Amino acid sequence: MAFPNSPNTFTKTPPESEWEEHVHPNGGKYLYHPGLRVLSKTSRKVNIPNDLKLGSTFDIQLDENGHINLFVNHQESAKTADHDGLRRCYWHFMCDFPSHRPLRDCGANEYGHAGLTSFDCDAFHAAKQVLNFFKMDLLRRRSDSEAPFTLEQCKELLECLDTYEDPKHITFLDVPSQSSALTALVSWVLWTAMKHKIRHDFGGYMIGKGRHQLQPKLEVDRTTVLFHIISSVFLLGAPELQDRTDSWTSFLRQFDQELTVSNLGSTVLLSSSSAFLAVPGIDKVTRIVTLVSVALTLGSVTTGIYLQWQTGKLRFKDIDINHKALALVFSIPFVALVWAIILFTVAVIAYSILGTLDPPNETFGSATWIPTLVVSCVFVVIVGVLVLIFRVVRYKHDAKEARQLEV
Repeated sequence: MAFPNSPNTFTKTPPESEWEEHVHPNGGKYLYHPGLRVLSKTSRKVNIPNDLKLGSTFDIQLDENGHINLFVNHQESAKTADHDGLRRCYWHFMCDFPSHRPLRDCGANEYGHAGLTSFDCDAFHAAKQVLNFFKMDLLRRRSDSEAPFTLEQCKELLECLDTYEDPKHITFLDVPSQSSALTALVSWVLWTAMKHKIRHDFGGYMIGKGRHQLQPKLEVDRTTVLFHIISSVFLLGAPELQDRTDSWTSFLRQFDQELTVSNLGSTVLLSSSSAFLAVPGIDKVTRIVTLVSVALTLGSVTTGIYLQWQTGKLRFKDIDINHKALALVFSIPFVALVWAIILFTVAVIAYSILGTLDPPNETFGSATWIPTLVVSCVFVVIVGVLVLIFRVVRYKHDAKEARQLEV
């Protein structure tokens, strides 16, 4: 929370010698004044109430102008059981400022955890607990798991924590200490776990109640209605499949596989369309439809390759983004490919009906266009049945999860 200037606020710039410079494991530095218990990323200017008195379990984060941006109570914030958002903010703060306060002091009382090592503190054991839970959940549910880590990540992180030993030697100047790296790691694990808990409402379901029964009803607004109309009518329902709540780690891995399939299909269709355009005497209508199909195919390939290139650089981040907008963007390669296939099929049917422009400028007759139309209709029915089957399968899968929660 921020506080405006008031008559009781003093402004001072403590001497440079009173500030401690701490190196973040990411490589940057931040400033800490142990007497005032204030933290700053850049400014040495302090604007805080003159009568402000804080215990040893408090820290104050300043903004770029030296005003109070955040109060942090290490005794309460790390252990608050009834406020997930507060704990998420606390561990986010510890990810940003991990070097001035040892891990054993996270959640400490007024007198600290004297005599405790880093691996004796509650935060250290809490990180191992959530990693072991996610590991067992991944082993049990595999692809159905919504864990924010992969199985390999859980194993590597647990191995790192199990083999950790507190440092006994002084670190090199301007190099992050081993203890600050551990604090940053544990804080990141707990921050990620809290984001997962909030996103999936983990632990919020009562025995005897299904997941869908207890979730609040979403308000239907114009944006939601517009999203469903665009998704269902123009985009063939693809964005609704992409509107997921998985972690970035699992989502991007699966999305990369989907893009590979989409790009391969677009390449094959592009070759077929180019060969079809080379047919002599193709009429104007068929040529236009085929060219539109080619344009959509090129759009599918271009967006697919670009998304595959960009998403390969992303990692799990706490980003604030509209998931429906993201779903629309991620569905573009698949939707463009499907519409290109539909238009290419229409072009083939139109060519079989309209015939060729070459002399004697005659149609092929019913012996050509009727079998072509029948085969096309048969495949449309087959595709429709497949779509219906998988929609039923997804519905039964969701219903099964709801029944398991009721048991």
